[in-house]
Amino acid sequence: MALTGAATLTPGFGGPQGKVLPEHVAGMIGLPYVGKIFYVDATAGSDTANSGTSQNDALATVNTAFGKATSGQHDVIIIAPTGGSGRTTEAASINWNKRFTHLIGSAAPSMVNPRAGMSFTAAATTPSFTISENGCIFKNITIAQFNDVNVLLSISGDRNYFGNVHFAGIGDDTAGNDNAARVITFDGGEENTFDGCTFGVDTITRTGT
Repeated sequence: MALTGAATLTPGFGGPQGKVLPEHVAGMIGLPYVGKIFYVDATAGSDTANSGTSQNDALATVNTAFGKATSGQHDVIIIAPTGGSGRTTEAASINWNKRFTHLIGSAAPSMVNPRAGMSFTAAATTPSFTISENGCIFKNITIAQFNDVNVLLSISGDRNYFGNVHFAGIGDDTAGNDNAARVITFDGGEENTFDGCTFGVDTITRTGT
């Protein structure tokens, strides 16, 4: 017997063409609304062939997705991995200088190494990641630097929120021996909130003072 009025479900990440609706993303990060949504997938994404407007058309790096976002519009970048570690390979440092621009990982919310995030190469020099604007949300991601780079993250922006973020800095023996090595530095940033975050890695012994 056929079901009357049954819904037809479209496979994909939340809806047609692998899209989620803005109101769903807003609810997930605790905002009443969001702007544009950009998708990143290190395994299947492409910075040259794709637009980033759906998971099926995802970009490969957060840096490229961030370049498409508009400051002050509550645009959201979703890291939605389809395999591997879930971390992108960022070949250059990123300055997060667009206010109210958010970065969310679509992965199980484990407190250590959520399988969505970004890993910086040795070319992403100190600091690999800078947050210089205000009111941004970073949630359920890993931010990693496993090379001889002293500082993973510098925060000079205010009132940003970090929820379930693993800051995997000082991930190299040489950096671990350097007195200047830091997972995070603050350069005047005020009223930033860290909720259920993890700092550092358990594979490198910190010998610097």
